[in-house]
Amino acid sequence: MNTTFAKALPIVAGALAAVLTPPKPIVPSAWAKDHLYVPDGPRASERWDPTLTPYVAEIIDLLGPDSPHNRVVVRKSAQTGLSIAGLAWLGSLIEGAPANMAYVLPTDEARNDFNSEKLTPTIEHTSALNKKIRKQLSRSGDGSTAKKKKFPGGTLNLLNANSAPDLRSKTLKYAVADEVDEWPDDLEGQGDPWELFEGRFISFHASADWKIFEISTPTIKGSSRIDADFEAGDQRFLFCKCPQCGARIRLLFENFKHKTKPPYEPYYVCQETGCIIEPHEKPAMLRTAKFVATNSEDGLYPSFHVDALTSQLTTWDKIAEKFVQAKGDPRKEKTFWNIWLGLAYEMRGDAPDFERLMERREEYAEGVIPPRGLLLTAGCDVQHTGIWAEVIAFAPDKQSWTVTARWLEGDTTDANGGAFLLLAALYDEWFSDSFGGQRQLDAMAIDAGDGGRANQVYTFVRSRPRAYAIKGLPGWTTPAIGTPSKVDIRIGGKKKRRGATLWPVGTWSLKAEFYTNLRKVGMSGGQEFDPPGYCHYGAFLGVNFFKQITAEYLTDELHRGRRRKVWKESGENHLLDCRIYGMAMADHLGLHRKTEADWLMLAKERGVPEELRNPDLLSPLSVRLEAMAAASAKQGPAPASAPSGTQNDQPPAPDRSRKREARRNKWKRR
Repeated sequence: MNTTFAKALPIVAGALAAVLTPPKPIVPSAWAKDHLYVPDGPRASERWDPTLTPYVAEIIDLLGPDSPHNRVVVRKSAQTGLSIAGLAWLGSLIEGAPANMAYVLPTDEARNDFNSEKLTPTIEHTSALNKKIRKQLSRSGDGSTAKKKKFPGGTLNLLNANSAPDLRSKTLKYAVADEVDEWPDDLEGQGDPWELFEGRFISFHASADWKIFEISTPTIKGSSRIDADFEAGDQRFLFCKCPQCGARIRLLFENFKHKTKPPYEPYYVCQETGCIIEPHEKPAMLRTAKFVATNSEDGLYPSFHVDALTSQLTTWDKIAEKFVQAKGDPRKEKTFWNIWLGLAYEMRGDAPDFERLMERREEYAEGVIPPRGLLLTAGCDVQHTGIWAEVIAFAPDKQSWTVTARWLEGDTTDANGGAFLLLAALYDEWFSDSFGGQRQLDAMAIDAGDGGRANQVYTFVRSRPRAYAIKGLPGWTTPAIGTPSKVDIRIGGKKKRRGATLWPVGTWSLKAEFYTNLRKVGMSGGQEFDPPGYCHYGAFLGVNFFKQITAEYLTDELHRGRRRKVWKESGENHLLDCRIYGMAMADHLGLHRKTEADWLMLAKERGVPEELRNPDLLSPLSVRLEAMAAASAKQGPAPASAPSGTQNDQPPAPDRSRKREARRNKWKRR
């Protein structure tokens, strides 16, 4: 054999072997373990540690290029470490299976935040990605941009789910659909954005190697996209071994117990034998956790549920604290249910009977601010023949009093005449307080949503700094009071661009919150306390007032193929709208944000006598808990939006000196 050929043979053979040998399969979790650096949080700039969130590996590995699955769904709470999962998966694909891919977020702001706070730091600290992704070059079309990260073989596009051009113009093979519950139901009149999004994968249907990773915190039961998609899957939950009896159990919130005051001393009661599982046993127990599919026969794809109870990134004590703080406050309860338990919150939208509300009217003077009413707002609904208005006082614990409710009759075509003159008088009116002083409204909201009277409202508020032009918006994720926008206005027949400010108000959640509070039972129902959020009404209010504030209800509706909860009218509802607008103003003024120090300072500014500026004015936690316990002891009308389990009083945690066996026997005798 030729010597030269003999020497070349191993080289040629090696080259052929390299070409003919199939590449090693890409395992996303293995890639992340070896390469990925965490972008933020307490372990920012550190290598990703899979032992802290072991469930992430199984989830993202089902999306590997060699996996037969095209779609994986995760319904999650916060504090689970799953925000890194999408980055880990896409990062492994950029290096090992490059193609056009996308990360879709619900808003432009969310996209910008994701790029600056998560994606860019991840790329900078993860050398495997830093070497692949082209640098952002200001004067070159070849470089990456804030919305496009270019690499050999493809591009990572950051898309806005509220933009039809974003969802319609990209051909994709892989994508993360993030926080899908915040995606709109209808995108610019073109239908469900999910349908536009799915259309980007048509080119890969024949090869069947497209992948979608859908992940979100849920919102409202019956309207939650992630909840419906999770239930359509095989519904995998984490099951752990009980450290006492060895039974495989799923951690359920109904079995999570704690005291109602610090120290909370939380523990878990095993649903199989009544074993008491202490917090110090949690880490070892979670190391035994495995996903189990509970709907394997009918599930269309793998779907996972992960919540804070099974997270090593937070503590049971913190969960107990958050639940105690939320109980009795419908807005906080919804947040707890979504953010900590990863479950959709079930709204009850059936208003209490208006006659029952009339029976609990109280004897207090119209037009006088009650002692604890530190915020004073008004909500106004403009009609063609007059304006409805309600003035509301709010206490620090969200109790409210109708100070007055009026129909301001008159023509509304002139912002300087007719009913608007009466509205101006209400804006300027001084209301007597309970301490000999007088106060004006802190804020007045006026509905400009009626296109026929919008310009009049804009004109009215321009010269009145405490008046706000608002527009009610639907949707369960729309905030109570959103970011204002500038709108055009006509003055003296001339158009003035951006001459007024319009504030969006999320009416759906506020209505649910209001109806929850309406159903609470207070002292008029035999309770010792009026609970937080309780609504007070004076004897001066007539039947029409109560009919109007109870004139809507929640119902299920099929909207473009998706079922959702929507509000429907059952009669005139103008005063209900006024209440919602007044609540939005209270939210804007800080009703849900003020600290105890803030409230005490405001009480001083409002002339509350020093001897009354004490904790009782603010209804501290201990008083709130007693009030809620008393209110929930009698079933009466149930709180409107309490999902199953949230109104059950948590029994105090047993003394830690008691033996486990005694507690187990107590559980067995239940």
